[in-house]
Amino acid sequence: MSNEKKYRILWRKLPGNRRRGRLRCPERQLELLKRHLNYSDLLVIFIYVPSRACWLLTYDWRGGDVLCRVVKMLHTVAFQSSSNVIVCIALDRLFSVFSVIRHSPEKANQRIRILLAGAWTTAVIIALPQLVVWRNYVPFQHINWSQCLQIWEITRYENPVMKHQVFSAEAWYSIAHIGLIFWIPAIIIVMCYVMVLSWVFINSRPSISRGGNRTGSLQTGCETIDTILTRTSAPPRIVVSDESTLHLTTRPSIASSEGSAIVRTSVHNSQSYHASVNRSRAMRVSFLLVAAYIVCWLPYNLLSLVHIVDKQLFKNSFNKFYFLHEFMVFNSVVNPYLYGLFNHSDKIRRRVHE
Repeated sequence: MSNEKKYRILWRKLPGNRRRGRLRCPERQLELLKRHLNYSDLLVIFIYVPSRACWLLTYDWRGGDVLCRVVKMLHTVAFQSSSNVIVCIALDRLFSVFSVIRHSPEKANQRIRILLAGAWTTAVIIALPQLVVWRNYVPFQHINWSQCLQIWEITRYENPVMKHQVFSAEAWYSIAHIGLIFWIPAIIIVMCYVMVLSWVFINSRPSISRGGNRTGSLQTGCETIDTILTRTSAPPRIVVSDESTLHLTTRPSIASSEGSAIVRTSVHNSQSYHASVNRSRAMRVSFLLVAAYIVCWLPYNLLSLVHIVDKQLFKNSFNKFYFLHEFMVFNSVVNPYLYGLFNHSDKIRRRVHE
């Protein structure tokens, strides 16, 4: 049997090549997270946007009391689930950094599924009070003009004397609402990425080690999760020296065991390279998704804080900036383009590498 056939058989028997049809662990995790983020984006686009558009066209709520409460609850589920899935992405990046060796791919996938189940369950639980807070109200019976309003707005209209008491309850509920939807998730996300970047910075400091040759060689050792950011642009190469000028008796001979070791080393380098590319892609996509989330959601939530703290200032200065709420919807539209952009670039990179 020729050496070429032996190398092919050895290549097929290696564990990493028995499952070439499957996605690698970082890519599987990222695909699962992106799928659930896509679900939450679809809720925003197909539930919030149509109901909001209908109200802007008519300035009238024609769905009745039950639909008013259910739709407002679904609005909260959509936005809360989007925030929660982004938190899951940040937590997954954090766990992948601090437990990259200690956890198997199966445990990593199980961890992702538990996080996602908790994200959706939490979103539904947080949205349940909307069934009580919102009601269908008809202020003018003679023209049959109805609105889907919060109970505090209805009380303020019917009993102006209770204005201050109502405002206190409404303010606390609004603070809890925007805190759970944006501010608490944003704090968790920022903390996760600060820890990740700190870990990468600390472990990316070059360490000096001596090589095994006689002259001694200096190497920078940095086997962290994101050393691949500097290595992905230089794929592994096999350099074959030209020995055609050497005499047959002076050419070095390679035993079969040594040849197998060389092939195993080359395969290991190739697998390490692809794993590094996948981890780099997962980190870049997750960072862009989180950055888009912060940029699109922060302006409106700052505006909401101004509205809660000082209503007069909001009426005088910020009342015209309510359109910032639509930036949150824009985030649901732009998310698929962000990870789709990297899917396209990765396909091109694979073709060039092959």
